[in-house]
Amino acid sequence: MVLGLSASVRSFYKQYATSASDAAHAYTSAIHDDVTAIWQGHSVVASLAVTIGGIAWWQSRHVAWLPRMLGRLWMRGIRPIGLLLAWVSAATLLLDEQIRQQALKLHATQPEALYRAVGYAGGLLLVWLFLRFVRDMGVEFPLGRWHIFLERIFRPISAAAGIYLLFFLITNPQIRSLLEDPENPLRLAGIIAGVLVSKLGDWQPQSEEPELVTRCQSHLYRLQTIQQATHGLTTGSTAQILSLGTNHSASVSTVPPNYPELVEEFRELLRCIAIERTEAGKTVVIAIDEVDRLGADTDALAFLREIKAILGVPLVHYLISVAEDVGAAFVRRGLPHRDATDSSLDDIIHVQPSTLSDSRAILAKRSQTLKEPHILLAHALSGGILRDLLRYGLQLRETQDKTQSYELTDISRQLILEELAETFAGFRTLLSKLQWSHDTNGILAPFRTLSSYLRDPCPCVEADVLRTLDHFAFHAYGARPLPATAGDSSHRPPDDPEISSSARQLIDEASTYAYFSLTLLDIFSTDGLERRTQLAAGHGQDGDPERLADVRQELGISPYSARPLIDSIRKAWSLPLGPAPDSRIPASTVRCPRHRSRPNIP
Repeated sequence: MVLGLSASVRSFYKQYATSASDAAHAYTSAIHDDVTAIWQGHSVVASLAVTIGGIAWWQSRHVAWLPRMLGRLWMRGIRPIGLLLAWVSAATLLLDEQIRQQALKLHATQPEALYRAVGYAGGLLLVWLFLRFVRDMGVEFPLGRWHIFLERIFRPISAAAGIYLLFFLITNPQIRSLLEDPENPLRLAGIIAGVLVSKLGDWQPQSEEPELVTRCQSHLYRLQTIQQATHGLTTGSTAQILSLGTNHSASVSTVPPNYPELVEEFRELLRCIAIERTEAGKTVVIAIDEVDRLGADTDALAFLREIKAILGVPLVHYLISVAEDVGAAFVRRGLPHRDATDSSLDDIIHVQPSTLSDSRAILAKRSQTLKEPHILLAHALSGGILRDLLRYGLQLRETQDKTQSYELTDISRQLILEELAETFAGFRTLLSKLQWSHDTNGILAPFRTLSSYLRDPCPCVEADVLRTLDHFAFHAYGARPLPATAGDSSHRPPDDPEISSSARQLIDEASTYAYFSLTLLDIFSTDGLERRTQLAAGHGQDGDPERLADVRQELGISPYSARPLIDSIRKAWSLPLGPAPDSRIPASTVRCPRHRSRPNIP
C-alpha cells in the first residue's frame, strides 16, 4: 500500500505544502498577536475570559465531566469526518473530466464490450459480497461426527472471489483504461484515510482501574508477601589503595497473616464494596461452594467458626453450600447444645431429591431419545439425586449411541451390571483393609466370585453372573441363604463371632445393594414393563415406581431398613422373595463380541 500510493502522496504534498505552511504561519502569527495583547493588557475582555476559563479548568481537574464530554465529541465527530472524506474521495470520479471523456469515447467506439465488462464486474462484486456475508454469519451445524463451520468453508472461497475480481478489473482493456487515470491513486489514498479516520471513532482510552479493585489487589499482595530491603556502605584502605563501595539487597517472602488485623481490614473492604454496589442498585452476594470437600462435618464446622467473623458485614449476603450433615446440625440447633451453625447461618434451604415428575422434566430437556422407561430407570438408579440423575441419563444416551439399540431390556441390563461392578469394586477396597481369618472364606468366596464376573462381563457367562447375583443377594452374611418364602428380612442367620462388626456391616451393605440391583434387573430387563407397572400399581404405594428411588435413598442410611422396603416392592411386582433355582431374567439378545455368539441362558 505504501509503495503503490507513495508517488501520489508526494505529488499531493508538493502541490499543497506551501499553501498549508502559509496558512499555518498566518494562524500562528494571529495567536501570537492575541497572546501578546493579553499579556500587555491591551485586551481587557480577553484577559477576563482567559482568567475565568483558567479558574474553571482548575476547579474541574478532579471532575470527569470534561474528559467525558471531549470523548463524546470525539466519538460522535470523528466518524462522520472520516466517512465524509472517503465519500468525497470516491465522488471525485464523477467530476474528473478525463475519466468522463474516456468513458464517452468507449461508449461511442466499444459500447457492447464496455457494458459486458461493467455487468460482469458488477456480478463478481455481488458474488464476493454475498460470500463475505455468508462467511461472517458464524453458523455451524453437525453433520454426522463432524461440526461444519461456514466461516472455515467460505473464507478461502470469498478470498478467491475477491482476487479474481481484482484480476478481472486489471486485465480487462475497457476498465483498465478507466483505472489508468493519474488521480486514481490519490483518490484511493483518500478513501483509505477516510476509513481509517472513521475507525478511530471506535477507539476508547483504557478505563481507569476502580479504586476498590486496586485496594483488593494491594490487600491480597500485602497478605501474601513481606518485602525487606537493606542498604549499606563499605569502606576500606590499604597502603596504596582506598576503596569505597555500596551494597543493596531486597527479598520477598510469604508471611502468615495477623488474623485480627486481617479480619478488620477485610470487613472494611467488604463494607466499601457493598456501599458502592448498593448505591448502583446492585446486591453483593459472596458464594462459598464445596464446603463439604473439606472433609468430615467437624472440618466444615471448624471452617464456619473461622469465617463467621466476616459474616456480619452489613449489606453483604453469603450463599454457602454445605453438606447435609452440617445442615442437619443447624436444623437441630440448641439440641442438646449450641455449635457454630447457630450463630453463622440464618437459614438452611435443603435441596430435596427430585421426584419422578421432576426427573422426567429434567431429562426431557437434555435428550429426545430417552423415553419414559429409560427415565424411570435413571430415576430409580439415582434415587432422585440430581448429579446422579444427569450422570445416568448421559450413560443411557452413550449406550444408545454405542450400541445403536433402544431396547430397554438390553440397555438396562448393561447399565445395572456396570453400576454393580463399580460399587462392588469399592466394597472390595474397603474389605481389603479389614482383618480376615481362614474360617471366613465361606463369606468372601461368593463376593469374590461375583466381583470377578462383574469385572469383565461377557454375554456368554451372563447366566453365571445372574445366578451368582441371585445367590449373593439373599445371603445376609454369605453364610447360608434365606428361605425362598421369607417375607421378613429381619429373619437373619445367627451372628458369626469370627466376623467383626465392621466386616458384617460391609457385607450386609453389599448384599442389600445386590438385592436392589437384582430387583431392578427383574423389573426392567423383562419384557412387558408397561403391563407389569399397571399390575403393580394395584398394590398401592409399594407398586409405585417412585418407591424404587426411595429404596436407593434408604440404602444411604442403613441396609437393614432398606431390605424390608425391597421386600414390599418385590411383593407388589410379584417377584420371589428368595433365591430361585434358575434365572428369572430372559436371555440377552446382544451378540458376544469375543465369541461371535449369543449367550445361552437357561
